[in-house]
Amino acid sequence: MKTLVLGAGMAGLAAAQDLKKANHQVTVLEARDRVGGRIHTNRSFAAVPIELGAEFIHSSQVPTWTLAQDFQLKTHPINQQEDTLVRLPDGRLRSVAEVGCQHRCFSDIRSVSWPEALGEESLAEYLERNGLSGHRIPYKLQEYISDFDQPEVLSAKAALEFLRDKSAEEGDYRILDGYD
Repeated sequence: MKTLVLGAGMAGLAAAQDLKKANHQVTVLEARDRVGGRIHTNRSFAAVPIELGAEFIHSSQVPTWTLAQDFQLKTHPINQQEDTLVRLPDGRLRSVAEVGCQHRCFSDIRSVSWPEALGEESLAEYLERNGLSGHRIPYKLQEYISDFDQPEVLSAKAALEFLRDKSAEEGDYRILDGYD
């Protein structure tokens, strides 16, 4: 069977790999001049790889962790409380540790009693209904929105499951030689 996969981002490449294993003849069509989708590592202006897109493997519980291990990629654990910067509404950069507890952004986010999502409401609708905008959006939700984009089409239920997921407490990992 012949199959066309549109897009050579992580999802497209994973789909192509699975289809190939299922004995499909696969063609991947990508509009850009590179593969990787949101993964975009730049090596042109610094001595180390600079990630312009996706940057982290979010815990050892995700499929990308297994791939990193299979390919023996060097990783480094990231302490988000100390190493991750957020931009405050006034433009200042601060570590998550500096702002986390003030805004219920990190350490106690899973213990907060979040209102349930109503039906199939989008994340944008949920945030508006609960008066969460700008710096009032908890850091982990800002991260979720950044990772998946378009809160108007994201499921509020899925976002809340992400907030409550204890496996996310493990932290993130950076691929030292570049995510690409």
